[in-house]
Amino acid sequence: MSVTNISKKNHFGSFVYWFLAIVCFALGLYLSKITWLHTEWFSRSGCLVVVLGVWSSIGVVFHEKLISRRANWIRNKELRQLKAKFLDEADMTLGIDQLNADHDQRLNLAIQDLRLSIGVLEMSLLISGTLVWGFGDLLVQAMFQ
Repeated sequence: MSVTNISKKNHFGSFVYWFLAIVCFALGLYLSKITWLHTEWFSRSGCLVVVLGVWSSIGVVFHEKLISRRANWIRNKELRQLKAKFLDEADMTLGIDQLNADHDQRLNLAIQDLRLSIGVLEMSLLISGTLVWGFGDLLVQAMFQ
């Protein structure tokens, strides 16, 4: 039995998070330029991007649960198909062992892919947001004064 990757790569979610981050940065720059409420806003936009990074990490928990359920559903379907073949006990045991090994490999591959793709998104949002949050006021002063 072939082992397929059951994780569904969703680049749209990464795009949405980065689009929101860029909107936050742009809005922060604009509000800083017009000195709305006599305050510097660009560094505050960095705080919002950090929140987006943390929020994206919360999604990993839900995605892992979905991937685990999808893998279990596939294993149960394959197990029913195996039992429908009316094999003898030795072949059945061998088939079940192979199914479980395929399931474990499928699940580990999917979760590894998810953590890698989401981890890059989280880290990039957290690092860029933290840098702007910490040094955004200096960037605004250098740009507008």
